[in-house]
Amino acid sequence: MWNLGGRVSEVADRDKAQRDLLWGMYTDTRAHARHAETLRANAVNIVIVVSSAMVAVITSTGGEVNRDDLPLTLLLVLVGFIGLAFAAAYTELYHRNRLRAEWLRAILDERFFAMGDPTITEALAASDKRHQGTRLYRWSRRLTGSTHRFWRWVPILVFLAGVGLTAIALRT
Repeated sequence: MWNLGGRVSEVADRDKAQRDLLWGMYTDTRAHARHAETLRANAVNIVIVVSSAMVAVITSTGGEVNRDDLPLTLLLVLVGFIGLAFAAAYTELYHRNRLRAEWLRAILDERFFAMGDPTITEALAASDKRHQGTRLYRWSRRLTGSTHRFWRWVPILVFLAGVGLTAIALRT
């Protein structure tokens, strides 16, 4: 580069600073998205452990559910509802951060990969295409649909189990 009064150097420094800032923001938002996924998984795992213990206590009287179990069955309904709320909130947080990261990646692609090289988005799409062509991917998607929906089903099932056990407790 020719130094024309420092102008070329200033432009190059600005471009590097912008690239570094955008890349930092991209990696930070991806880390936030992964963190939301971890929090969602932990919340659902806690729901599973707590609800399993509660069902064990409710059914510990020889499998019979009666009115004495009503407080625990109602608590099980609450655990399922709260678990669903957490799963939904963390799913939204994940999507928000993922969309932010994709927007930042698009800016990086536009500004720094426009010279014929594959963009980050193109490289990821090519990798995803190979993976999505596998039998394992197709089988697991048929089984669970989106993994985001799968994580909501666990607290929904806990909620429904609580409702069912509450109905049984009220009838006896």
